[in-house]
Amino acid sequence: MQNRFPIYFGRWMFWLGLLLSFTTLAADAPVSETNVTVAPPGEWVKPNFFERALQTAPMSAGENERWLLIETEINVPESATFCHQAKQICSYSGVQNGAQISLDFDPGYESLQLHWVRIWRGTNFFNRLDRDKVKIIQQERDLDQQSLNGQYSAILVLEDVRVGDVIDYAFTIQGDNPVFGGRFARSIRLQSDVPVGRLRTRLLWPAKRRLFARNHGTSAQPVVSRGKEITEYCWDARRVPALAVEDSLPDWYECQPWVQLSEFQTWDEVNQWALTLFQNGSGSSPEFSQKLEAWRRIASPQDRIMAVLRFVQDEVRYFGIEMGVKSHKPSDASTVCNRRFGDCKDKSFLLVTALRALGIEAWPVLVNTTERRTLDQWQPSPLAFNHVIAAVRLDGEFHWFDPTINYQRGPLSGRYLPDYERGLIISPKTAGLAVIPNTSADRSLTSVSEYFQLRGRDEPTDLKVVTLATGGDADELREQFATTGRDKIQKNCQDFYSRYYPQIKVAQPVQFVDDEQQNRVEMTEFYTVEKIWTQSADDNRFWCEFSPHTINRLLYQKPRDKDRSMPLALEFPEHRVFHAEVILPGVWPADTRNKTISDPAFFFQRQVTVSGRKLVLDAEYRTFADSIPADRVKNYLQQLDEAARVSSYALGWP
Repeated sequence: MQNRFPIYFGRWMFWLGLLLSFTTLAADAPVSETNVTVAPPGEWVKPNFFERALQTAPMSAGENERWLLIETEINVPESATFCHQAKQICSYSGVQNGAQISLDFDPGYESLQLHWVRIWRGTNFFNRLDRDKVKIIQQERDLDQQSLNGQYSAILVLEDVRVGDVIDYAFTIQGDNPVFGGRFARSIRLQSDVPVGRLRTRLLWPAKRRLFARNHGTSAQPVVSRGKEITEYCWDARRVPALAVEDSLPDWYECQPWVQLSEFQTWDEVNQWALTLFQNGSGSSPEFSQKLEAWRRIASPQDRIMAVLRFVQDEVRYFGIEMGVKSHKPSDASTVCNRRFGDCKDKSFLLVTALRALGIEAWPVLVNTTERRTLDQWQPSPLAFNHVIAAVRLDGEFHWFDPTINYQRGPLSGRYLPDYERGLIISPKTAGLAVIPNTSADRSLTSVSEYFQLRGRDEPTDLKVVTLATGGDADELREQFATTGRDKIQKNCQDFYSRYYPQIKVAQPVQFVDDEQQNRVEMTEFYTVEKIWTQSADDNRFWCEFSPHTINRLLYQKPRDKDRSMPLALEFPEHRVFHAEVILPGVWPADTRNKTISDPAFFFQRQVTVSGRKLVLDAEYRTFADSIPADRVKNYLQQLDEAARVSSYALGWP
C-alpha cells in the first residue's frame, strides 16, 4: 500500500551490499560483451591493501565473515565508481554463504569492469577472476513487490574457498542515469552493524561545480585536497566498531552515521527538476478522452474527484516498470489509463492529469514513507523521496490522497492518509517542503463488541462478535473481504478465538455489511463455546475470563531492549474500543473497580458495570505518538504492564 515508489528515490548506498547502480535497466537494452569486461582500474583509482594484523587475529565464536576493507572511490567527471572489498571467511557457514560475488548493474547506461578477484591464503593469493565463469542473469528481485526494475547481476561462484581465506575483489561501475540530467546526489555510510577494519570513501569532484554536504549523526569531516580542476574529499576510518542497534526503532530514526552529498542547494531546485518529469508527452488517447467526458457529466466537483479517485485506486492496478528514466519519470496519463496499471508516480500523475482536465487544481507530491518529518534536516535532494501521492484543492482547502490505496470509500474529508508529514508539491509555485497534516489518527477506529450468553457450568455458551471499522481500518477490512474467500476469513476468525476458547465452533456464517457512504464496515461472527468455564490448578475453582483481545495484543508488545539509548517505536495511529456484554446464569458478585492510565504516549481505560444478570466490560486504547524517547521508555513499560494486568476480567463459579 505504501513504500511503492522505485527504490532509487531512496538513499543511495555503497554499503556492504552490492547494489551499486542508481536505477534500473533501460527498456530494450540487452546485455552485451561490452557491458561486462575485465581490465585494470583507471589511473585515477588509488586502491589500498587490507590490514594484515586483522587477517591473523583470532576468530570469535559465531563470527562468519570479517570485513577487513571496504573502500569506494567516486569519480564524478567520469561518472565512475570504483569499489574494493576484502572479507575473511571465519566459519563453514561463512563459506556456504559468502563464497560467491554478485554485482548488480544497469546495462542500459552502465558498464561493469572487473579488476581482480583474489583469494588470500596466508601471504599467498590465488587468482579467481575468469571472465568465462562470470554468469550474467536478470533476477528481478522486486517482482514480488509488483515491480520490474530490469537489473542484471554478474555472478561469480568462487572455487576452493576455505575457512580463514580472504576474498579480495574490485570492480568499477561506469555510467549515470540520464534522468538526473548530470546532477549529483549520493550518500556515504560511516558505520555499520558489523565491524570494519577500514572504511574509506574518496570523492573526486569538479572544482568548478558546487557540492553541498550534510552530516547526519556524525561530526566527521573529510580530508580535502584542492586542485585546479579536481577537488578530492576523503573519509577514511580504521577499526570501525560495529554499531549496537536496538530493536523496535521508529522508521524515521537513523542510528547509523552518514554523510549526505548533493548538488542541489534548495528544495526549489529539486522541484524544478521534478517539474520536467511530470509532464505529458502527448495528447489524450480516445479511451482517456472518453473517461474524461464521462467524468465531466458529474455535476458536483466533489463527486467528480471521488469518481476519478475510485477509478485510479481500484481499476488501475499497481505494477511498476521502472527502467531507465522511468525510475523517476511517470508514464503519460493516457498510457496508464489504457494499460490499466502503473506504480505510485504513474497513478498519482494520472489522477492529477485527469483532475486538471476537469478544471480542478491538483499536483503530484513527493514524500518519504519512513523519513517523514526528518526531511527537515536533509540537504535537498531528489533521493530524499520514495513515494508519490497527490494534493487536490477544493473550495480553498487542500485534500491529500494516496492513489495506491485500494477500496477507499466515504466522503473526501474522511479519506485515510498515512502520516507522511512532509511532502514536496510539484508546482511552479513551490519553494520548500509542505507540512502534510496528520488526520489519520482521527479517521481510523476499530471497535469490537462481544455478546456472551452464559448458562450452566457445563452447558455451551453463545458468543456473537461484532467488529465495526471506520477510516483506514475500514479500508483494510473491505479489502480483506474483496480479495479473500469467505471460508478463509471464517477460518481465520475462528482460529483467532480458538486460542482463548479451544472448544469453539461456528454457529452461523460470518456476515459482512459495508456502508460505503460513511466508510463503515461491520463484520459479525457467531459461535458456540463448549465448556467456557475451566478449572484452575491453583484453587480447583472454575473460572471464565473476558478479555479485550485486540487491545491486549498491543499491551503485550514489548521490546527486546528495555534499557535503551534509542527511541522506541509505537504502532500509530491506533485506536481500539472493546465492549463485552455477558448475560450471567444468575446474579453474580462482581468487582466493579475501574482503571484509567493516561500516559503521554497512550491512553487506556477499563470499566466494569453489573446490573442484575448483565455484566458489561468496556475498554479503550489509543496511542498519541509514533515513538517514545529513550529516557521515558522505562516508565512507559511500567504503565503498559499495569494496563495489561487489569485489562481482563475473570469470573469465578460460586
